[in-house]
Amino acid sequence: MSELDLEALAAPIEALRKDVKAAYTRLDAKWEAIAERLRKLPIPCTVSYKISENDNCDQSYRLDFRKHAGKKRICTGIYYFNPNTGDEEVDVTPYEEWSGEQRVELLRHVPALFEEAAKAVKEFIQKTQL
Repeated sequence: MSELDLEALAAPIEALRKDVKAAYTRLDAKWEAIAERLRKLPIPCTVSYKISENDNCDQSYRLDFRKHAGKKRICTGIYYFNPNTGDEEVDVTPYEEWSGEQRVELLRHVPALFEEAAKAVKEFIQKTQL
């Protein structure tokens, strides 16, 4: 078996390190601007936009604006039905823990998240008028 020259194989990728770091910096700035804008709005509840659903296992993947670990932040949530408790539960991942691919892909759902936020705020107001 021949020896692999790992340094030579890694060199083209290593040459992109500075560009990758700059790409993450740009993405982080976009997501933080989105989160900061949402934080400044009068949103009294979790806002959730359903990205996909798996009917076979009563599970959905959502983009959320919610309180998590003590502060309001943008997260993804995997919502599922727990047959042991009979409740819907959620596994939350804050955007700081997303992969680079997720950070790029989920940007396209931001307008729908704002639309859901407007609906949620209106529903909250209506509930208080009863």
